[in-house]
Amino acid sequence: MNASHLLTATLALLLLRPAQAQEWLGTIDDNWNDPANWSDWPLGGENVTIDPSFYTGVQASPVLSGNSVFIPDRLFIENGAQVTLQGALTVADRLIVGSEAEVTMNSGTLNSDRLIMEGGGAFVLANGTINVQSVLALGDDGVVPSRFEQQNGAVNVTGELGFDVELLPSTPTYQLIAGTLTVNGDAVWAGASPGSGQGRLLVEGGTVQINGSTMNTAGSTVDLFIDVKGGDLILNGPALDLAHATDSVQQSSGTWVMDNALTVECDGVIHCTGGDQQVVGQVELRGSGTIRWHDVETDNQSSLQHTGPDELQVSGNWLRAGTFDADNNTVAFIGGGNQQVIGTDFHGLRIANTGPGVDLSVGTTTVAGALVLENGVLYTSDIAMLEVLHNATSTPGSASSHVDGPMRKIGNDDFVFPTGANGAWRRIAVSGINDQDTEFTARHVDGAFTNTMDLGPSLVSVSDQEHWILERAVTTDDARVELYWEDAAQSGLVDCSTLVVAAWNGSQWTAGPSTTTGSCTGNDAGSVITDGPGAVFQAFTFGVSDSTLAIAERGANVLLPHPQPANDRAWVPVPGSTTDLDLFDATGQHVRSVVRTDPTASHLMVTTDALPSGLYLVRASARGQVLAHGRLIVTH
Repeated sequence: MNASHLLTATLALLLLRPAQAQEWLGTIDDNWNDPANWSDWPLGGENVTIDPSFYTGVQASPVLSGNSVFIPDRLFIENGAQVTLQGALTVADRLIVGSEAEVTMNSGTLNSDRLIMEGGGAFVLANGTINVQSVLALGDDGVVPSRFEQQNGAVNVTGELGFDVELLPSTPTYQLIAGTLTVNGDAVWAGASPGSGQGRLLVEGGTVQINGSTMNTAGSTVDLFIDVKGGDLILNGPALDLAHATDSVQQSSGTWVMDNALTVECDGVIHCTGGDQQVVGQVELRGSGTIRWHDVETDNQSSLQHTGPDELQVSGNWLRAGTFDADNNTVAFIGGGNQQVIGTDFHGLRIANTGPGVDLSVGTTTVAGALVLENGVLYTSDIAMLEVLHNATSTPGSASSHVDGPMRKIGNDDFVFPTGANGAWRRIAVSGINDQDTEFTARHVDGAFTNTMDLGPSLVSVSDQEHWILERAVTTDDARVELYWEDAAQSGLVDCSTLVVAAWNGSQWTAGPSTTTGSCTGNDAGSVITDGPGAVFQAFTFGVSDSTLAIAERGANVLLPHPQPANDRAWVPVPGSTTDLDLFDATGQHVRSVVRTDPTASHLMVTTDALPSGLYLVRASARGQVLAHGRLIVTH
């Protein structure tokens, strides 16, 4: 039977009080098993009512201190009645606590096919065991909410746990403080007009285990609400379905375990500010609502598939031993404290940490979509690398959010590394890459390179304040390199006219022609980029060039010889009408000529193996008319 139909049918019968029932009178004392306290001695299979309006004599409230000597078919506890159970009682069909009545169970065992609290009725389980076969249901409020308060003991429901509201605004509540609640069927929220409100499952301690689905029903007028403040919530069933935007699961402490093949369909709100969320089965997230988890643990042999919503927010740690399928969605780290992340393949990754930042603790973390740095520093290391894959992107970062440590870019995309160190945001970029398998790994170092004294031709000095490590792998693709400063004064820059990109080749610093953008004045920002691609990728920093050439640099166009610096040869791209290429040393002496023999050739090669290390001027001419010029650094 459909869950909502079952609950509706169950609770519709609650209003039908039997015409013939055995009634508690409490004439002599509170002894449940004394026939003198009943209007007629109940026999097995009879319906029994406990209602203070029928009390006579001493008007004692009933207490069951031993085993009940009879088995009622239905037991109705009504009208503010107080019943104490501390023995064994079996109710064949149903036990209904209604209209502000209250049952307190201190010990013993209660067996019933159905256990129902409605009209403000309450059941308080201090200890003992309750076994329910068909349904444990909480219905409409009375003057106060209908409730079940479990202080300890065990509740075992073979069928369903239900929150059903049909008559008025209500907040039926199941509160677990300690003990165990085991539901082998579904936990169902079902409401029908004019009923409304919120069915509440409050987990403050102990263990709730639901082996069926946990769900709100289609068209229900009551909201699903689960609040985990301690203890364990274990969902083993096929689904957790928050069908409405106003349905919610929240957690501030304790453990929420998701086991077996569980689909979390969230069109409402899941909001966890504390506690652990453990994935120990095959869990799929779906829906268009909001999911915020805290400490996420994906156990070995388990899997988490993020089909929806677009973003999963995490305010604590991300501890992954199983698999994670990001689909095309984003995981956002939004915590206020330090967050630890074990290497994971993300699609989108957003850093919005308002505290110390996010640490990649071990393993490689990849980003296939967008890396978004909004707030908080992302810390990496050689054993906890961040990789941005081919065609993936990154925001430029900021002083408050950047990558402190190494990060790798794979592919031929032009890319700006949002790097920094020790609170300083210092970017480096690569461009002009051909092969999509090329890997560049970059990091910023807040301090001088180990050697700042060995300078190649044309260099006067290099920065003693900072440098970048930029290494190439997999291919031999060249790339142009660009260095950024966010504050000229902090980077020790004063003159952009002589600023160049300096590269360490293993024995000395070298530099080729570079172009600056921005300003080197005061706190201004800017960048400097190599005019041509480099061939050696180890360390880079800001350099100062003497820029001395004793010969005029004529020609409207600028040539970009490569590699820079050159060793035994260099290739020079030339204008289409070029007939000759000439090379001059820094004194203006002519040292090489190359004649263009193939008019279709786009590059001309200049041999430099016999030339001294130094700065040279290259000119491209057409029958004596200079067309273009460029600078070439030669090192050996």
